[in-house]
Amino acid sequence: MLKGKNVYLWRRICQLIFAILCIMIGVQFIRFVNSVSGADAQQITSRPAGVEAFLPISALVALKSWIANGVFDQIHPAGLMIFLAAISLSILWKRVFCSWICPFGTLSEGLALLGQKVFGRNFTVPRWLDYFLRSLKYFILAFFIFFIFVLMDGAAAYAFLQTPYNIIADVKMLNFFKNISGIGISVIAGLIILSILIKNFWCRYLCPYGALLGLLSMVSPWKIRRNPDLCISCKKCSIACPNRIEVDKSLNVSSPECSGCLNCIEQCPVRNALKFDPPRPFFFWSQRRLALGVIIFWIAFIGAAKLSGHWENGISTEVYKKLIPFAEQFNHF
Repeated sequence: MLKGKNVYLWRRICQLIFAILCIMIGVQFIRFVNSVSGADAQQITSRPAGVEAFLPISALVALKSWIANGVFDQIHPAGLMIFLAAISLSILWKRVFCSWICPFGTLSEGLALLGQKVFGRNFTVPRWLDYFLRSLKYFILAFFIFFIFVLMDGAAAYAFLQTPYNIIADVKMLNFFKNISGIGISVIAGLIILSILIKNFWCRYLCPYGALLGLLSMVSPWKIRRNPDLCISCKKCSIACPNRIEVDKSLNVSSPECSGCLNCIEQCPVRNALKFDPPRPFFFWSQRRLALGVIIFWIAFIGAAKLSGHWENGISTEVYKKLIPFAEQFNHF
C-alpha cells in the first residue's frame, strides 16, 4: 500500500495521462477549425473526434434518439460512445470517470490543492447547507432528463441532431471561449475562486454529468467495504474522503457521492480494514490495479468504437466550410 508523498501516485498518473490527451485534442481541434476557416488553407488538418467528449447535451439527445429510433448518431458518434463509456465505467467501478479521467475533476482537485497551499486548508460549508447545495446538480440533471426524455419524442431528438446548431456545436463551444464575454469571465472566475476555497465545488454541487454517473454508480457491485473487526475507528478514511462521506460509519459505501478515488483506502493505517471489492472478491483492488483497469477499459471501449465505425463522423469538409463562418447565427435549437 502506498503511503506518504506517493499515496495518490497512480491516480495522479491516470489523471495526468487523460489531461495531456485532452490538451492534445484541444490543440488539434483548434488547428482543424483554423485550417477549415482559413481562406488560403491548402491542407485541411484532421478533426479529432475526441473533442465530442465536451458535448454532453448532444450525447444525451443522441442517446434518446438511439433508444427511440434505433439509429446511432452519425453527427457526433464519438460523443455518444464516450458518454456510454463513462456510464459503463460508473456501473462497473463507481464514479471513477469523475476522479480518474474527467479533466474538470482533475482541474477541480488542482484548484483545491492550491487553496490548501494558500490558506492552509479548504473550507467546508455547514452540513445543512451542504445537503441543499448537493441537490442542485440533481435538479439540473432532472431538468435535462425531463426536457430530453419526456418533452422530446424520437423524431424531435433525431431532427435536433441534424441541425446546423448541433453539427458545429463543438465549434460554437470553441468560439465561446475565444470570444468570451465579461459575464462569462465573471462566472468562470467565480467558479475558480469557489473551487480554490471549497474542495470539488463544481463536481460536488453543480455538475449534472457527475449526478447522473453517481446515481448509476449505486448499482455498481464494486464498493468501499469496511471490515468492522479490523477497523480501529481512527476516522482517517472519512477525513480523506473528498466528498465528506462518513466511511467509518458504513459497512458498504453505496452513496452516489462516492467517486471511487480510493483515498480512504490509501489513508487507512490497517491493512485490509477497507477494500474496494465486489461482494465476492477475487483479488484486492489497489490504486495501481484500478488505474490500469481504467486505462485498459477506456482503450478497449474507444478501440471497439473505431473498429465498429462509431467514432468518426460523416460530415464533409465542405459542410464545415459552409457552416463555420455562420456559426454565431445558430443560437438556438
